[in-house]
Amino acid sequence: MSKRQARVKTDPELIKQLDQTASNEDLVEAVFTLRLSTKQLLAPMQVEEVTQKVLHRVSQQVGIDAKEVNIFRNIGAFVISAPPSFIRELLSEPEIASAIANQQPKQIRIPTAK
Repeated sequence: MSKRQARVKTDPELIKQLDQTASNEDLVEAVFTLRLSTKQLLAPMQVEEVTQKVLHRVSQQVGIDAKEVNIFRNIGAFVISAPPSFIRELLSEPEIASAIANQQPKQIRIPTAK
């Protein structure tokens, strides 16, 4: 993990999925939140612009594109399905604050009272 990646809060499950992915033909799904430059959330259009800029830059750096992206403009986050090399490079970008695996292991259900 690079020094930049150490600044990104990264879900251990995401790292595990990246490590277990056999090739760049396989896809990993992750949810990323953007780093704020102030204490306030970014405006929805800023979230769109920053996300597109970062994704384009990563695409240029690794030579491949993300397969699917859904931007959550009102909360400063996006979900992406991409090859592991794309996800790893995205983790090193300064605009990224945190990342979690979109697919989590099954959780134990707590029974509810009837």
